Amino acid sequence: MSVARITMVDYISEEVGDAFEVQAKEVFPKDIHQADSLILIRTGPLSGMSVAIYKDQETADNNLDVRKKMIAGFTNTFKDIWHMEGNVSLHHINSKMIVGQDNS
Repeated sequence: MSVARITMVDYISEEVGDAFEVQAKEVFPKDIHQADSLILIRTGPLSGMSVAIYKDQETADNNLDVRKKMIAGFTNTFKDIWHMEGNVSLHHINSKMIVGQDNS
């Protein structure tokens, strides 16, 4: 069964959050390449959430150390950070929204 790792953060400032998003778009796909899906959400000026979906618990566990090191590399970024994990009961991707397809 697919597993999701969810991370919620509070940024030190709005500008720090902006800078983090730019860096995360480059770093996350490289460092969390075992994930089937990565989502980065700005939930407010000072907060955000990321969701990584893995094909199974073993794959999620195998990526845990890399993920911890990656997050630790973002010094002076987060005021608060917490994680959740759970089984994915629905992971629907609308085929009309897949990048690169003719969506007309």
